[in-house]
Amino acid sequence: MARVVVVRRRRVRSLLMGALVVLGALWAWGWYQGLKEEQAVQALSWAVANQVVVVDPGHGGIDSGAMGPGGTPEHRVNLAISKDLAGFLSRGGAKVFLTRQDDNVHEGESGDDLVERVKLAKKVGADIFVSIHCNAFDSREKGAQLFYDPQSPEGKKLAEAIQAEIKRRLANTDRVPLSIDAFVLRTQQIPAVIVEVGFISNPQEEKLLADPHYQRQMALAIYAGVVNYLAGKGSGGAGTTGQAQKKGP
Repeated sequence: MARVVVVRRRRVRSLLMGALVVLGALWAWGWYQGLKEEQAVQALSWAVANQVVVVDPGHGGIDSGAMGPGGTPEHRVNLAISKDLAGFLSRGGAKVFLTRQDDNVHEGESGDDLVERVKLAKKVGADIFVSIHCNAFDSREKGAQLFYDPQSPEGKKLAEAIQAEIKRRLANTDRVPLSIDAFVLRTQQIPAVIVEVGFISNPQEEKLLADPHYQRQMALAIYAGVVNYLAGKGSGGAGTTGQAQKKGP
């Protein structure tokens, strides 16, 4: 009887060791693939060198945005992804400005933080404006989606380039970029987009959006889209970096 118990224990131990080896191999493969992806994007980083990019973490201050069913606040997800994106852009040689560095917002003389975000882009002579948000609606809705101003052809190209990379890299959205009348888009004369990184109202997607690894992968996808746009590889055609687009009121 004792011998049978010992044999069983050895088998369990062997199975556990085998499982750990498999998990370790899968982790190593995932890490290697992620490293290759980053290296591939960095190979095209010349496209963002010397570009001035404003990254706008949506909400903050008294406006925390939406709240996930598990208690994840939108404004903190937006900030985390924005900081990761800013890191990628900076390493690529871009000059990056964040509209907020923490949970506080700058309302300035206007008393309106949205006005101040746009003013910052104009002040620093931004080439591109990327605003990060989380969507919220029905708990069944999911997937990242890009928005651009209907009067900005270059904004549309930038949105298409980023949407394509999110689809390709994260494979969790079938959505397409849409035009929208939004203040931070309408009031700018540069390519500007809003990236709704997912539906925080969806319990499964909320868990992803709260995960630092997923946040980094989302930021990398957005960065890759920006690189492709600036390199003239956006799905809408060649980008015209730094060229202002005349927009309506």
